[in-house]
Amino acid sequence: MTNEEIKAQLRELGKRFEDPKIQRRFKEFNKTLQFVFPDIDMQIYMRIGDAELLEVTEGTTDAEMTVTMDSTVFFRIMDKSESPMAAYQAGKLKTKGEVPDLLKLQKLML
Repeated sequence: MTNEEIKAQLRELGKRFEDPKIQRRFKEFNKTLQFVFPDIDMQIYMRIGDAELLEVTEGTTDAEMTVTMDSTVFFRIMDKSESPMAAYQAGKLKTKGEVPDLLKLQKLML
């Protein structure tokens, strides 16, 4: 998996904010999410502001939430061939942040 493929997939998430249900869920949600992909030595963050994807940038930042997983796990979650909960329970996905925020994020990714 390349850095560009990961960035493209995260930008694709931004299109989900067009769904009125997602818009209601993320209204007044202003958070930054840091993704860490140790298998390809990549870190990327995305900023969400009031039901809109504001930014997807390679690098690190001060983030309220951090998700660490291999890039292959990320793509399996995104194509729905693996559930985030199963990946988490198997230790393939590690999270840091407030549980309500992480649960909200899971709804965006599914």
